[in-house]
Amino acid sequence: MPRGWWLDGLLVVALGVLTAALIYWSPLLRLDIAVRNWCDAHRPPPLSKVMLVFDTLGQGGALTLLTVLVSFWLAWRHRSVRPVIPAGLAPIISTLLIVGLKKWTSRGAPHHGSVRLFSGGPEEFYPSGHVSNSIVYYGVLAMLLAPYLPVAARRLLQWLPGVLTFVGTTYLGYHWFTDSIGGYLLGLLILRLLLRVPWRTVPLPRWLDRPPRQAGTERPV
Repeated sequence: MPRGWWLDGLLVVALGVLTAALIYWSPLLRLDIAVRNWCDAHRPPPLSKVMLVFDTLGQGGALTLLTVLVSFWLAWRHRSVRPVIPAGLAPIISTLLIVGLKKWTSRGAPHHGSVRLFSGGPEEFYPSGHVSNSIVYYGVLAMLLAPYLPVAARRLLQWLPGVLTFVGTTYLGYHWFTDSIGGYLLGLLILRLLLRVPWRTVPLPRWLDRPPRQAGTERPV
């Protein structure tokens, strides 16, 4: 469980400042264009295939399915619905926030639409949903599987996919550089909020949460 709220507040402020800067500070837009142009000029096919794999790590549908399947396996193993609750809330919260921001900001993609926010076009690319997904879902998976993974493996599962997705989706020109930054900030905020809930002790009806058979048995989540 995260300690203190200062980092959560900092994430909110950082996301707000980034969004405002994209509206009022043109040099940031020029940075986005410069990063896109550099990536376009340095994209050999073998490396592009690797980056496509990195980008796929943040695919929301596949991640939702994986997280839900893991949660149901844990629910069956522990005879408790507790693992399913955070796994089910993650896609709901993520979808509401990401889709809401995308529709509100109405920003184009690096190769079609406008680099400016509130462009009025059909494109909706800020913030990056793939990057946010890779932070939220792998973080929830790390939480669910914490009793079964070494600390190093849990840390890698929680943090590495987000970095790889950030690099892949930006390099391939699927998102502006600042789209990926925004997605990372939003995903980290959502994950911290999910981790704050004491899932192990949330009161539940007995028929949804069978007590452990013996003392010392690990509770799910």
